[in-house]
Amino acid sequence: MVKIRIKDIAEQAGVSVGTVDRVLHNRGEVAEETRNKILGIAKANNYQPNLIARALTSKKQCIFASLLPTPTEDDIFWQSPLNGISDAVSELEQFQVKVSKFFFDHFNEQDFIQQTEAILALNPAGVVFSPIFSKESLEFTQKLEKKGIPYVFIESKIDQSNYLAYVGSDGFCGGRVAANLIDFGIPENGDILIINLAKNLENVLRLNERTQGFLSYFIDKGKNQGLKISVEISVSEAEIIKEKLDSVLANNKNIKAIFVTGSKVYKIARYLINSNISDIITVGFDPIEQNIKYLKQGSISFIIDQHPHQQGFMAIKKLFEHVLLNHEISKDEYLPIDIISQESIQLYKAF
Repeated sequence: MVKIRIKDIAEQAGVSVGTVDRVLHNRGEVAEETRNKILGIAKANNYQPNLIARALTSKKQCIFASLLPTPTEDDIFWQSPLNGISDAVSELEQFQVKVSKFFFDHFNEQDFIQQTEAILALNPAGVVFSPIFSKESLEFTQKLEKKGIPYVFIESKIDQSNYLAYVGSDGFCGGRVAANLIDFGIPENGDILIINLAKNLENVLRLNERTQGFLSYFIDKGKNQGLKISVEISVSEAEIIKEKLDSVLANNKNIKAIFVTGSKVYKIARYLINSNISDIITVGFDPIEQNIKYLKQGSISFIIDQHPHQQGFMAIKKLFEHVLLNHEISKDEYLPIDIISQESIQLYKAF
């Protein structure tokens, strides 16, 4: 079937191309009889507008906003999704897509709130963010919805919100994968230490999901019958970690494995090396440079990768397809979970 063009519709309707363009794109005044005639011809011929061409010829900038924790040496994980966002913008440069990047202190809810207010004042065409703080993030989504601004979650999601899409791993499943790895490697009576490096854990969505998934594995099918000891360390300085873990390990001599729910597993690995402890299996998330270093040394047993670069990249592409191309968007885009070991790290290629 030959695809009909605006020029063909104009010829059939006996009007100018400009008149057809105004009707199809709802711009300017056109007589009702002429409008109905043009729309009838378009419908009869199954006219589909070339949305990509329209986006290319548009002179108007499309400004999205991103909101992520500030990448720091201590929290370098967030550089990867930020790089993914930048790569997506570079690919979409011809479409006049821009992203205003906002950052907040990973441990400061008030700073997060201030940045959300700045984004709302900007009134962007769409927002990409990670809902690290459950309560504050839910309040932000409600304000975005009130203004009609679509938003895409990365890294974790809030199910009770009306989000456009989520791109990331399944946190609950990631916790179960970690449990499965540990279950194979320790005695059935060995105890397991779960470490959350976070302040106000109840409000940190992704760490809770992973912890719940981890524990559910042992309830459902795990062979290990040892204690599951959970520790929250609100400050990640080496001295604080040492003080806390010295106490925990002194009081629990049977710990055979450590599960770190976030990307700072290297801080625990460093403690183990400095304490001359080499017989504990350690599992955490994200192949950042510091984690890879200790994986190669053997003080980290496994790293679970959740593809943060791809999360940032795909999130911007989804906003672009929804806002500029009016495409239907798949709501949940779950990325695969990769397990990286000392033996496979040389084959691993990160962005």
